Amino acid sequence: MKKVIKAVCCILAAVILVGGGYVAGQRAKQSSIVSALPKNILDMPKESNEPSESAEPESKPSEDVSEPKEDVRIINKSNESAVDSTWSTVESSSNTTDNGALTLYTSAQKDGDEFIWDDSQKWVLEVSDGNGGYYTLFDQNVSNGSVYYDVAETDNGTKNINVYVFTGAGTTIKQYTHTETGFSEKSVYESGAVNRVFTTIPSYK
Repeated sequence: MKKVIKAVCCILAAVILVGGGYVAGQRAKQSSIVSALPKNILDMPKESNEPSESAEPESKPSEDVSEPKEDVRIINKSNESAVDSTWSTVESSSNTTDNGALTLYTSAQKDGDEFIWDDSQKWVLEVSDGNGGYYTLFDQNVSNGSVYYDVAETDNGTKNINVYVFTGAGTTIKQYTHTETGFSEKSVYESGAVNRVFTTIPSYK
């Protein structure tokens, strides 16, 4: 029995020695392979699956983008007219609006029935209510151009006064509508800077 136990112990010792030698051999082989690699390969950073800290988060479009608001100017009643007796009347109409007489004036003087136009003159479009109240709708200096207006009635009975300013450099259209407190002005069209090469718009004489 003792001989059997001794034989088993010898076999186990031999297995342990062989296994230890195999592991040591593998480690030595791996160490020799690593030492044989170029230094620049050993110094390369290890790849990481984690997101880079310096990466900027993807920007998201703003959900609260507000539409530009319409620019509206309120014109209140005044006790004084914007013009005096030195101004010339271009056109006057008393029945086109429900708020009084509508008159277009210019600072250009007249020689008989003809205007003496300068390169630049002032223009005023005004509503007079007949009771000492005035609404100065348009009051502007215009260079190398003229001012016109019309009155248009909508389906619901609202009357809009449209003012057209034509110059050699562009066109603008403003619209005036009567409100409970006076008149409101809004810009309808602006061409921006252009070079007008031809027009059929009649000129004032």
